[in-house]
Amino acid sequence: MTKSRTLWPKVSAAFVAQNLTGHKILGLATAAILYLICLSGTATVFYIDLERWETANAAESPDFRPEAVAAALTDMRSRIPNDNKETELYITAPTQDYPRLVLQRGEADVRVYDQQGRFSVPGEHPATHGMTELHAQLHLPETLGLIVVGITGIAMLALIIGGLLAHPRILKDAFLWRLNGTPRVNRGDLHNRIGVWASPFHIVIALTGALIGLSQVLVLITALTFYGGDTLKAFASIYPDIAAKTAEGQVSGAAFIKAVTTLRQAHPDAHPNFISINNLNTDHESLTVYAEIENRLVYGDTWEFDGKGNLVDQLHLSDGAAGKQVYASIYRLHFGNFGGIWVRWAYVILGAGLCLICTTGMDIWLLKSAQKGRPYPRLHKVWTGFVWAVPTAMAIATLTTITAVLPFVPVFWGLTVALSLVGLLATSQTRLSVIGRYVFAGSLLALVAGHVVRFGAASFSQTALGLNLTLLILAAITVSLTWRQGRKLSSSL
Repeated sequence: MTKSRTLWPKVSAAFVAQNLTGHKILGLATAAILYLICLSGTATVFYIDLERWETANAAESPDFRPEAVAAALTDMRSRIPNDNKETELYITAPTQDYPRLVLQRGEADVRVYDQQGRFSVPGEHPATHGMTELHAQLHLPETLGLIVVGITGIAMLALIIGGLLAHPRILKDAFLWRLNGTPRVNRGDLHNRIGVWASPFHIVIALTGALIGLSQVLVLITALTFYGGDTLKAFASIYPDIAAKTAEGQVSGAAFIKAVTTLRQAHPDAHPNFISINNLNTDHESLTVYAEIENRLVYGDTWEFDGKGNLVDQLHLSDGAAGKQVYASIYRLHFGNFGGIWVRWAYVILGAGLCLICTTGMDIWLLKSAQKGRPYPRLHKVWTGFVWAVPTAMAIATLTTITAVLPFVPVFWGLTVALSLVGLLATSQTRLSVIGRYVFAGSLLALVAGHVVRFGAASFSQTALGLNLTLLILAAITVSLTWRQGRKLSSSL
């Protein structure tokens, strides 16, 4: 008699049972929040492309011309009111991934400029912002949202490790997928196979997400405890204060060109992608230039210039202490913002798998409870409604936002709650799942149609066309799979 191959040798049945119980309890407690975070995170892997899609008629050019930025800066300054209360003006420089020149003062004044520095269109992207804020803080107040999402990341990490420990026959069952089994068996195999195959990716996502969320909270606590609430002092070991201290007047176009030229000559592998003019409209303005570093995982490095364009200091995120470089690499590792388009697609596919793990985990418990004589039909309907309500609400909220009908946040949450509760009216959970998928596919078609109506020919530009085709393909796949499931359902009645 041969022994079963296990990943965890000599593991007792009691140990496995304890881990399975803990895995179940933690999963049930966090399923809905995890699903919201994972689905929004998967969607916003392409947040740069979503911003371009949301303002498809904006001028684009990947060439970074300091002279164009200087001209745009002059135009933006002419628009600053006398009672201006904003302390920074932000400049997003064009790159290959984001070929746009964008200047922003506060939340409401965002302008896109062409490669000559001439105004093109307003650059607000509230729908993309709504989705990224859903992922980052669940639309809660910033500190509370970061705490909740950070703790959820830790819970997700515990679920992954607990799930692996509760499954000692990982090697033997690695390719076990009983497609013709009962719904509970099908979902169980799907849950376990994706959970095992993609566990390295899921661990990285959970760990980096928890670090991003909780690091901000830990800094805030440290600042309140030891530095009288000064977060800059609390973060000084990683982000020391390198701001210019001299009063050199306002940053002129010539000073900006000088600063960028100095940076390019000293660091030819650094490509500026974001610039901040600090202390706006005072006599001691300064420039903070953020730049991507070629062939590095760190999200970039930072240089400070005074109002005349003279170099003051560098933050040394790319060549400083190892801890700094590790911390500066977390963001890109979490969002897949490295390695080009194929890495991002890999993140989307693996993120979709994580969403399936969230949904099937809850389904497994509900189906198993029903088999044991403890059914929860109302809860099962609400859960099924919620699973399809969230992506449908994201699509419709995006549609109402880009057509300037209603803002993203209230539409998203209103539809999510309403569609989840409407599921209680369905005659069965299975039929509700079929209806939910058709409604989701319809929302994608409506979103593409709304985009074409809103932007016309610009909807067929490179990035916009790519995203619109992706949405149409996703709708077609959803309808095809749902139609097949509906036929099986009809034949079984």
